[in-house]
Amino acid sequence: MSTPERPGIKQAMMNRRELLIGFGTALFVGGTSRLVEAATPGNWVLYVSAADCRVCRGWEVDHQAAFVHGLQRHGIGFRQITVTSLRNVRDDAAWTAELAWIRDTYPNMRGTPWFFLVSGRTIEAAANSTDLWRMKFAPMAA
Repeated sequence: MSTPERPGIKQAMMNRRELLIGFGTALFVGGTSRLVEAATPGNWVLYVSAADCRVCRGWEVDHQAAFVHGLQRHGIGFRQITVTSLRNVRDDAAWTAELAWIRDTYPNMRGTPWFFLVSGRTIEAAANSTDLWRMKFAPMAA
């Protein structure tokens, strides 16, 4: 003997799932939109690459031109530093005196690529991979 279906419970489970999906989407969109809001004209993105970084070369070929163009459309600047090796991203020779404070803000900085959204002397956002760039920075140029 089977128990009769209870449509109220089934409907509540569907509503709960939709609510969770909606909540997750809202968190993602809200977080992304706050970064986009932080990326106002006058801000700029610093991209740190390394001469021996294959991931950096791939990003530069596949995404850099469109990303920089998108940033420019929104009045956001773009700067790039290329260190000699991804094993020594903190190399003093690659960092100008005016940008060294960014490096010093991240004492455990290792590897490349790195992306920083800078507003004045404040780092609004940072990403240390192309995956995080895609989530945090690419929407700024859309």
